Parts: sequence; C-alpha cells; structure tokens
Amino acid sequence: MDSQSEPSNVPMPSAPAKPPRVWTVALAFVLALGVIMVVGSVIVGIAVTRELLRTGGNPQDPAAVTALLEQLKFLPWVLVAGAAVSSTTFICTALLGGALSPQPLRERLRLQAGASLPAWAWGVAVVGCIALGQALESLSILTGVWQWTTALKVVEESRQAPPGLFALLLLFGAVGAGTGEELFFRGYMQTRLVQRWGRVAGLAVSATVFGLIHMDPIHTPIALVLGVFLGWLAERTGSVRLPIVVHVLNNATSFLLTRYVTPFSQMPASANLSLVVGCSLLAVGALVLLRRTSTSPGEARTELASS
Repeated sequence: MDSQSEPSNVPMPSAPAKPPRVWTVALAFVLALGVIMVVGSVIVGIAVTRELLRTGGNPQDPAAVTALLEQLKFLPWVLVAGAAVSSTTFICTALLGGALSPQPLRERLRLQAGASLPAWAWGVAVVGCIALGQALESLSILTGVWQWTTALKVVEESRQAPPGLFALLLLFGAVGAGTGEELFFRGYMQTRLVQRWGRVAGLAVSATVFGLIHMDPIHTPIALVLGVFLGWLAERTGSVRLPIVVHVLNNATSFLLTRYVTPFSQMPASANLSLVVGCSLLAVGALVLLRRTSTSPGEARTELASS
C-alpha cells in the first residue's frame, strides 16, 4: 500500500507564534531621550544667556560659561524644570506607544488592577523601597564615593528652594516622575521585554536602562537597584499601580527628608552606619514579607499582544 495514502497519527507542528517586536520599544526610548536632551539643552541655553546678559559676562569665554553652568545646575528651579520635562516626556511617550498598539491601552501599559494584595502589603512595599534607597545612599557616603555624585548633591541643594518652588518639585519630581517613569519603564518597556526575553532578562534590561537615564555615577546604580525592586513589584502584581504608588512616595519622602532633616552627607559616620544596617534589615524584611504574601489567583495578567 502506498504510504502516502495512509492517514498519519502524528500531529502536524503548529506554526510558531510571532515574537513581539522590541525595536518599537527601543525607538520609543531613543525618541523620549532625544526630546529630553534637546528641550533640556534649550532651557539651559536660555538660562545661561539670560545670566550672562544680567552679569555682563562674555559668552565667548569658555571658562566663564563653564563656571556658570556649574552654578546653574545646583539651582532648585533647574531641578524642577528637568523633572517637568522628563516626566511629561515619559508620560506622553508611554501613552502614545500604548495607543498605537493593537492591545487595549490599559492592558498594554498594565494599568489594570492586577493581582490583589492586602492593604498592609502596599505599605510594606513603600517602606521597603525607601529603606533600600536610603541604605544605598548612606553606604555611598560611608565609602566616600558620594562625593562623585552630582544628581544627589543637586537634590540636597533643593532644601533651599522657596515654598512655591518646592511644591512644584514635589509635583514634578515625585508625582510626575513616579508616574511617568513607571508607565514607560515598567508599563511600556518591561512588559514587552518580558514577553520577548522572559522575566529575568526583561526585568534586568528595563531596570538597567532606567538606571542609565539618571546619568550619574552614584545615582545610576542606586536607581538600577530600585528599578529591579519596582520591576519585581510589577511582575508580582501584573500591574503598574503598586510601582507607581511606591515610586511617587519614595521620591516625595526623599525630597521631604532633604528639606526638613539634616543632610545625610553631613551626618556623622555612626549615623550613616546605623542607617545602612537598619534600612538594610527593613528592606530585606519587606522583601521576605512580600514574597510570602499570597496574591489572588488569576488576577495578574502579564501577557501582551504583539504590536
């Protein structure tokens, strides 16, 4: 009998699912970064020109311009302007990228409720993030590498900001930055990278990129570690709601402590050592509690349609 006429019991292999595209995420990030750098450069250029005109400085003198730039970057309004530009850009980019996807916007950016956690677990997540960031900052002070940072020194100088400007800093540096960065890095970027490369690689890459955008030798590694924690929260719950709340409250706490507490860089070594030990224990304890906290089954949705 002709073998070709016999019915086969072997199932035909199904066509492999089309892998999601990653280049769209990379393009969105490059565009967002470009907008931030261009707009930021324009703002700085205007500020430098205005200051040179006010003081009668020579714009052709490189030394004078460099000295002026050093002064300007420590002004609180520069920090506010930078936070406003970056937060607005990341919010708009994430919303635009999500809107262009065939996936519904809420699912594409993981804005849905996700897995259910008890209310106390949200507080534990906030405390864990704040403690982790403080432990790393105090460690950088103890080891002497804190002197290499510019970003953290700029934040420290914000304590001199007048009340109105400080309120804007809380708005853009805490609410805006926490919302925009989580929408983009955990909502838009991480979901796609996790779907393409798996949870470990997707989370690691998005956290690394998140750290690098801070462009500071000390703030970058701290942000990277916090990005891993926030990314883990997003994967744990299948939503960016908890990471947004944690990020906003972490930044707000940092600004408020900077304004109303003695700067940590000016505290004695014993105080920072106590902070490293105590905050490290808090962070580890928070992580253990969150890992042991059960989530409602079936509520965390992490899959995306390719776009």
